[in-house]
Amino acid sequence: MERIRASRRASWSPSRQTLILASVAGGWFFTFGLRFALPGILPTITASFPDATETQAGIAVTVLWASYGIMQFPAGIAADRIGERRVLVASLVLAALGLFAFSFTPTFSLFVVATGTFGAATGLYGPPRGTLLTRTFPKHADRALGITLALGSIGAAALPAIAAVLVAGLGWRATLGLAIPGFLLASIGVYVAVGAKQTDGGKGANQSAVEQGQDREGPSIASVLVSAGRAITNRQTALAILAAIVMYFGFQGITALLTTYLVTEKGFTQPDAGLLFGLLFLVGALTQWLAGRFADRRRSARVLAAIAFVSVFPLLGLVAFDSRLLVAASTVTIGIRMGFAPVSNAFIIDLLPDDVAGTAWGGVRTALFVVSAFGSTFVGVLAAEDYFDEAILLLALFTAGAAVLYLALPTCCPRTFLADCLDRGS
Repeated sequence: MERIRASRRASWSPSRQTLILASVAGGWFFTFGLRFALPGILPTITASFPDATETQAGIAVTVLWASYGIMQFPAGIAADRIGERRVLVASLVLAALGLFAFSFTPTFSLFVVATGTFGAATGLYGPPRGTLLTRTFPKHADRALGITLALGSIGAAALPAIAAVLVAGLGWRATLGLAIPGFLLASIGVYVAVGAKQTDGGKGANQSAVEQGQDREGPSIASVLVSAGRAITNRQTALAILAAIVMYFGFQGITALLTTYLVTEKGFTQPDAGLLFGLLFLVGALTQWLAGRFADRRRSARVLAAIAFVSVFPLLGLVAFDSRLLVAASTVTIGIRMGFAPVSNAFIIDLLPDDVAGTAWGGVRTALFVVSAFGSTFVGVLAAEDYFDEAILLLALFTAGAAVLYLALPTCCPRTFLADCLDRGS
């Protein structure tokens, strides 16, 4: 990362840093993986409710992701107010309770309510995860976030596949229930690894001011919201956020109906399409890890621009190729797009003021995921009108636009790069 604030430097030992990374990444493995496992066994779930329709099933998935996105902003505020550890632990425990709630869903309407509860609980995890790891690894935030998101992608590849195998014999409620111990163990891991030295007790980023007897009650929520709003509307941050929204929109749009496209437009069988979908996430996991490591040694804005540019070609290949091998290659390399997430997260968080980082980042994530949730609707509407190929080509065009936005960032300009080099040499 180009710039790390001295106030974000943590005093944790390397062993404690490793424990924090392992526990937070483990929690993300279950949080991210289960959000894809649930839609993965949705046909079996809807079949258990005789009156459920495909439209209602689609509403359930929308509720899952919408509730996840909406909770990002309050999660950021809570992280600033009571500390990341408490919010992370609460997210994991509430997610376990959400899975348990599926046992008490005799009607599909109650199933949708339980789905929203689970989505909201997992939505609490993202903002404190990002700010905690950024402060814990001030010099290697890209790498730490890359490892964490990569493990989540592995979960998204593995857990749906495991659920698909188990659901036939155990039923969907018991299958989902098997993940409850994983969430609880992850919550214990986070609680122990981070420890009380973290910003619990409402200390947050205002720790030094409190210790000096200044503003013991902390700033008002209104003033925090104003500061956060200013932080995300300066040119550099706004460009980075807009580019991230475009990238997330494209990812949601292509992955939501990718297996349908492969089956209906390219002639793949459902099992083969599912296999390629899983491989996409494995490629994404590898790319996230590599992108995080590479961004540690290169300028993040240029890494983001490169990932966005490369991500255009798999979408073009998906439409242009007729060869099953080339279509398969295009499908799995869509996962390269996922490499932008850890670098983008660390880049944006580093631009935010310390005292409102959680609040501002939570607001940014709400915008990212609520807007991107419409990506699937965008593709679905065009596909219903027999414009499936055109929808994917438009996503490719949007992705190219994101690459241009990243190139427009001041930190990606040659003049700024030269200035930085001269400054480092002085």
